[in-house]
Amino acid sequence: MIGNQPLIVSYGAGRDSTAMLIEMHRRGIRPDVILFANVGSEKQATYRFIPVFDQWLKDHGFPGITIVAYRPKWAPYHTLEGNMILNATLPGATFNMHTCAVKFKIEPQQRWTGHWGPARRAWSRGIKVLKYIGFDCDETHRLKDADAKAHSGEADPKEQERFEHHMPLMEWGINLEKCKEIIDAAGLPIPPKSACFFCPSQKPQEVNDAEPEDRARTILMEYAAEPYNRKVRGLWRRPRLSDGRPGSITEYILERRLPFTPLTLLGRQIVLNPNCQKARKGSTFRGPHMGPSLRELLVAAGHEVPEVVMDGNSNVPAYREDRRGVELSAEDEDEEHRTLFSSL
Repeated sequence: MIGNQPLIVSYGAGRDSTAMLIEMHRRGIRPDVILFANVGSEKQATYRFIPVFDQWLKDHGFPGITIVAYRPKWAPYHTLEGNMILNATLPGATFNMHTCAVKFKIEPQQRWTGHWGPARRAWSRGIKVLKYIGFDCDETHRLKDADAKAHSGEADPKEQERFEHHMPLMEWGINLEKCKEIIDAAGLPIPPKSACFFCPSQKPQEVNDAEPEDRARTILMEYAAEPYNRKVRGLWRRPRLSDGRPGSITEYILERRLPFTPLTLLGRQIVLNPNCQKARKGSTFRGPHMGPSLRELLVAAGHEVPEVVMDGNSNVPAYREDRRGVELSAEDEDEEHRTLFSSL
């Protein structure tokens, strides 16, 4: 707490927000709660890092990491990956819209904070809650993006009324390279960039470095959505002359012969969300679908592919999302420092 204002850190589990917390400790700034919004689809290396840093925080007198997550009432999915595959669609970032951050990151944090005693007491006295966000000083360009505006409260007048947003790394002049130095000096491993394993903004090297299962799940996402896409070829939208990459990450994986988990081990059928209106309206191969389909490319490369259906056969194993840590969500709790890493 700073003065009479409770302090929340919005933790992304990447290099920036990790370094921000380490630097806060060095400067004697202690948060009251550290929130990690788990979309269930971060890189596996990120989930391995979180308990390590959680212990570092506790060892240095900081609160542990509190996990929150999106909780659907009716949908047959719990993760961003499941949302995409079971609705035969691609993330908003593919279409230059950053809607996934609002639904899976910001709203769960808002819901949890709404139950948090210190925030409720502050608001009852007309006091704003401080929220620290880890954008480094070289990321001013991000402030124009929809996801940054959502994180900073700029897109929501109610957020501005209840929270006072700060980006300390920008205020302290700390860039990404300095963040890495801070983490290394603290005796911690450098975590990977915080992002979903299928992020449309990832670079080819990130696909090269991905784990085989994550590549397979990315392929399933593009494969399920392809028949319904009218404007994009895949997660990378369209081929790029600048670096020669295709519009589809699946095509890139096949071209580079990168290994991935056999797709049918993740399910021999993908049973779409019964409320998936896109699928009910039918498929199209207009626009960017020139040349062979992803199914044809995968089969030609010797890979089995699951069927995408509206009504599944109960005797055939169906695709299941990888619920990475989602069961640890604490968003409905009213405890001040609920830490949930005992079974991660």
